[in-house]
Amino acid sequence: MKTEFITGFAPLAASYDAFVVDLWGTLHNGIEPLPGALDCLERLKAAGKSVALLSNAPFRIDAVVTVIDKIGVPRELYDCVLSSGEMAWRAVAERTDPWHAALGRRTAFIGSDRHRSMLDNPYIEEVGEMADADFVMCTGPRQAADTIEDYGSELAEAASRELPMICANPDREVIRGDQREICAGAIAEHYETSFGGDVAWHGKPYRPVFDEMMRMLGDPPRARVLMVGDSVHTDIAGAKITGIDAALVCGGIHALALGITPGDVPETSVLEAFLDEHGQSPRYAAARLRWD
Repeated sequence: MKTEFITGFAPLAASYDAFVVDLWGTLHNGIEPLPGALDCLERLKAAGKSVALLSNAPFRIDAVVTVIDKIGVPRELYDCVLSSGEMAWRAVAERTDPWHAALGRRTAFIGSDRHRSMLDNPYIEEVGEMADADFVMCTGPRQAADTIEDYGSELAEAASRELPMICANPDREVIRGDQREICAGAIAEHYETSFGGDVAWHGKPYRPVFDEMMRMLGDPPRARVLMVGDSVHTDIAGAKITGIDAALVCGGIHALALGITPGDVPETSVLEAFLDEHGQSPRYAAARLRWD
């Protein structure tokens, strides 16, 4: 399927009943809403559309809402929120599959203090040393400026003890303002590829988080649902797995690879080559999340 470039989302309103919108890189940049994004959501809601926010944030739902409140996203502009952190928390608490049921209780935590609410779980007991842990909970780097290399010794020790890892955010990197930072996905991927670690990934692009999002929306026909996001690896790939259409926001995480600054339009040949390289063909592409 050839990807159609659109200047705004107004022409798509008649084709879809529900819009599933990524947060970081699509709706905001970690500091403030992106230009045109709130206006677009407002117009979608005015048109009677359902708007769901689907994030790879390593927080539970209430914490995600608090964060986007502070960023300036009004609650009346969306109907529901789901996060990778929520899926990870539930998986540890509910333990409905053999992998999670075998975890044990004691966890070594790799993440920011902002993410510590993920440990507020009756089935988790935090320990300070890998030597005392049954598994690792990874929500991201402890400090924004950290690199993968900062976690090498910890991951080596975890691997030597064959500790499984929960990854509560599959994103490899994020752009905060204009600075790139690693995410939990980069640490978890390093654990898998360099140390042979066993990782459970929660969030986009994996099907369970999309299926739960569909349930929260009332299970609409999938042909009437559009995923809007800036990552081919999580948003677009996940939509493909789930069987829903997708629109790639080009001015987010891939702007540099596409040779543009946020808000600009990539060359058609560059966009096509980029999508071919990653094996994705979203139905639409746009410079930003905006109405027209």
